[in-house]
Amino acid sequence: MPGPEVVPVNQGWFELMLSYLFPRRCLFCAEVLPVLSGQPLCPSCVRYYKPGGRICPFCEGFFRVEKPCSCRTEDTFLQGLFVIALYDSRWRRLVHDLKYRKRKAALRPLGAWLASEISRAGYCRPDLVVPVPLHSVREKERGYNQAALLARHTARVLNIPYRSILVKEKQTLSQTSISRLERQENVRGAFRCLPGDCKEATVLLVDDVYSTGSTMKEAASVLSLQGARVFGAALAYNPNYRALQGSGFYAGLDKW
Repeated sequence: MPGPEVVPVNQGWFELMLSYLFPRRCLFCAEVLPVLSGQPLCPSCVRYYKPGGRICPFCEGFFRVEKPCSCRTEDTFLQGLFVIALYDSRWRRLVHDLKYRKRKAALRPLGAWLASEISRAGYCRPDLVVPVPLHSVREKERGYNQAALLARHTARVLNIPYRSILVKEKQTLSQTSISRLERQENVRGAFRCLPGDCKEATVLLVDDVYSTGSTMKEAASVLSLQGARVFGAALAYNPNYRALQGSGFYAGLDKW
């Protein structure tokens, strides 16, 4: 299976020189990558990479190549979801480093990777990229919002505007510590949209990991009420296997 490729960004001589002095490293194991390689992973790690694709945020069916399923209705807030990969132990370790070990440098190649896969799959043609926000207290504690940095780099590669127009006003519990049903109530009314240019725009809403979808769907609803058409994108999808036993996604897990 061919490995992932990142669309190259036009480099000046200074950036090219820096790439020799500070070579890129594999996102999973930190092995040094060849200077002109378009791969974000080394040959050892790429063997374990299972590409993502489109996932229906309603029936959770998995559609790597095909168009999204027909269960989506026209009045839904989140039009679709795109992920790079399934959330396995390698992605879990990487995302943990992004959040808690200040591995911000990885967000640039990850943004390029996400943008490349979206373009290659023809997932959507967004007018702007918007990150899922952190509450100001949480962002101050962490020092940055990893979703915002990811969205900024994704927008740069897609060559479309980045807009941080969502604000998280409600300080919620960690979504990882509560049940699927509690997550929906936890984020209800948590976001507000600042005045911006999202009316009648196609928005790419970016986060690091998609699990139950409660956070992204709530954020998408706020943007939709302002007239936007929202498509979600994340680095990885963390499925609830028990809940997926009867779904199209579960039946297609062997394809990952």
